[in-house]
Amino acid sequence: QDKTLWLLARATYGIGESLSADRGVTWSELKPSTIAHPSARFFVGRLNSGNLLLVKHGPIDKPIGRSHLTAYLSRDDGRTWTGGLVLDERNGVSYPDGVQADDGTISIIYDYSRTNAMEILLAHFTERDVLQGKPASHKSALRMLVNKASGPGQ
Repeated sequence: QDKTLWLLARATYGIGESLSADRGVTWSELKPSTIAHPSARFFVGRLNSGNLLLVKHGPIDKPIGRSHLTAYLSRDDGRTWTGGLVLDERNGVSYPDGVQADDGTISIIYDYSRTNAMEILLAHFTERDVLQGKPASHKSALRMLVNKASGPGQ
């Protein structure tokens, strides 16, 4: 809200962050974020409400492996995170990406066990679900199978 740009990036140590106060002309040195995460893809986006959505592995403050893909909300541009809706607790979930529909439904697509089960899955939920930490809306549906490959390259 103060016009500072905030960059989050995947790094070897987890999530790195950098700030720019001049519309992206210059940036601070990339440093470890306070958001604990393995060196894996995460998703962050601004919702229609103005809140930020973060989808990452595990709790905000505890690094874990590629399990417990969880959604969080921030009402203060990423200073604090609330909620915690676990989308998929299994080991081997990764590469979340998302979008929000006009009706407020959030959709996150991700993969599971890319070398064994080879599944692409989808989760639908709302901000209320994230805040309550459980699917509470009639729009909620987790771990929906989108595609299952039968072998490498399929």
